[in-house]
Amino acid sequence: MSHKFSDFMKDLEAEARREGPKAVAETRAFEAHFRLAAELILLRKRRRLTQRQLSTKSGVQQAEISRIEGGRANPTVSTLSALANALGGELGIRILATNLGQHGVRSDRRRASARPGARRVTAVATR
Repeated sequence: MSHKFSDFMKDLEAEARREGPKAVAETRAFEAHFRLAAELILLRKRRRLTQRQLSTKSGVQQAEISRIEGGRANPTVSTLSALANALGGELGIRILATNLGQHGVRSDRRRASARPGARRVTAVATR
């Protein structure tokens, strides 16, 4: 049994593929929530802010920040924008294409890297 989160996610993805397209879509949404949570936590901690302090600066309730950071919320763009602004960042949404399969077209899997020193919260990324 694995103890790494990345291994857990690989197992989850394999199970979803066996279950079909709906399970794969749900797994990808799950991953997007946790990528968003990780970005938000990282930026908040870099700014040395507690959730309560971020709540005061952003106007977003601390309980909502907790749910977002825990991957248990589906925040609006407005909420994410308020958080990004309070953190001195900007909201960026990227949709990344991957292997398209059925049409025989393979996408470029390279991700664009942010310029050095850029402050960005990435809200949504699909694979």
